[in-house]
Amino acid sequence: MHQMRSAQLRQIFQEVYCVFEPGCVFILVDFPPPTNPVFRPGLAVFLWVFETETAWKPIETDLGSLLAEVGLRSYNSE
Repeated sequence: MHQMRSAQLRQIFQEVYCVFEPGCVFILVDFPPPTNPVFRPGLAVFLWVFETETAWKPIETDLGSLLAEVGLRSYNSE
């Protein structure tokens, strides 16, 4: 999912909402920004070396809000 932009994520989540039956579970795993500043440089290097510019989007995008916009409930494990 982290390769998708917000508009694409919204479309994906809308499709998931349309095709899933009530009671189905959609599992989405992504990584939030680190809360400890010590880890930020390492994450920045990893994303710069191994990922595209869209890899930064999940860090800025509120996935829970996007899920709620289409009618899906988000259960955060934090």
